[in-house]
Amino acid sequence: MAKIRFYLTNKRAKGETKLYCFINYGLYVEEKGKKKYLPLKYTTPFQVLPALWNAENNRAKETIKWADADKFEISQSAVDESARENRNKFNDSLAVLELNVNRIISKLTVNNRLPRHEQVKKELDKIYYPDKVIANVTEIDYQSFDLIQFIDHLIRSKSDLKLTTIKSYLVVRKNLQEYQKKHKGSVTPQNANIDFYNSFISYLTGKGLSKNTIGTRIKIVKSVLAYANEKKGVEVSQDYKLKSFAKPREETESVYLTTDELSRIYDLTLPKSLDNVRDLFLIGCDTGLRFSDLSRLKKDNINSDNTISITTQKTVKKVVVPITPRVRNIFEKYDYKLPRVISNQKFNQFLKEIARYAEIKEPVTITKTVKGMLVTRTVSKWELVTSHTARRSFATNAFLNDVPALAIMQITGHRTESAFMKYIRMSPKDNAIKLQSHKFFTQMAVVK
Repeated sequence: MAKIRFYLTNKRAKGETKLYCFINYGLYVEEKGKKKYLPLKYTTPFQVLPALWNAENNRAKETIKWADADKFEISQSAVDESARENRNKFNDSLAVLELNVNRIISKLTVNNRLPRHEQVKKELDKIYYPDKVIANVTEIDYQSFDLIQFIDHLIRSKSDLKLTTIKSYLVVRKNLQEYQKKHKGSVTPQNANIDFYNSFISYLTGKGLSKNTIGTRIKIVKSVLAYANEKKGVEVSQDYKLKSFAKPREETESVYLTTDELSRIYDLTLPKSLDNVRDLFLIGCDTGLRFSDLSRLKKDNINSDNTISITTQKTVKKVVVPITPRVRNIFEKYDYKLPRVISNQKFNQFLKEIARYAEIKEPVTITKTVKGMLVTRTVSKWELVTSHTARRSFATNAFLNDVPALAIMQITGHRTESAFMKYIRMSPKDNAIKLQSHKFFTQMAVVK
């Protein structure tokens, strides 16, 4: 795996300056019996304010102190405008470049022979400076592209793709490569018909993937075919528009934690690593914020009217949520500087441990498709707790406590009530208890 470090072109620039990087992928020459590594220097198209660059983390800062803004002689508005995009878009772009570098080096390495600098640079230019490359190339023949080539083209040409989306595209690319090798043929827009659909699903099922995971793969295939057809005018099998070409899906067992279970978690005495995770999780349970937004919460997000306001990362929409006493206590505990959010994988691992400590062990029966077969098993509830459980717990508990669905939807971002009702997790018993207080059941007279 290549080691990549980014550097500012002009550290003293008053405005934005370009980043260049050194890419060390193991290429070397021998001098006097010693290896001399030869990193590739590459100038990226990305620009950043020097005041917003964190050389230690090799990424842009989310924001800076106004004192630093003054030092660099830039306006508050300039910092605000630049900072808004840094965490989401700018840093993701750097991560995507790193992905592209490693993909290119892997593709160009033949028989363990590493590619030359010129080869790697040429491939990077195709992505980041396409105009320079296209100027010397005849018009692209999209009609001859297979699905893998279209995926590569989409990643190169669509600058607004999120990092998670690009990673998903690359997974499908790998699946298609393996599928083509097995079936000894290329998958093109023309032959990606219903027969391919059934065959590809069978292949993915054989790999042990769940229905919902396969559904995500099919969704990407459909979007690639639509892009080829509608944006590039390529002749495409129209089967992808059929109902029978739909992405497979099945309901998964997603749990929520009751108010009593959340109180038990809150009252636990935990080591610091688990303590931090517990507190961030409870903020999510009381605010309905996504995992991706927890790391962005600052004191500035708290308003004088006892609410939290934040523009969410996923929807880029402003959300305003009342602060519960529990959330206020957690903020005060950390002097309004919340602990760093660890990776989602590690976060979920710690959460399960916390839920087990809290003895959240109600048996839950789950049914899922594994290799085309329905498999049913019973697990303890703590095993199903994830970061996403926070939002489901927020929505379900609020609904059970008679908060209007439309008011909850303002926070969760659901556009329709039907979508919201599928989201909340209310057991038949919860439903019955909620109905007990309804006037329809309380007004009935007993006839003797």
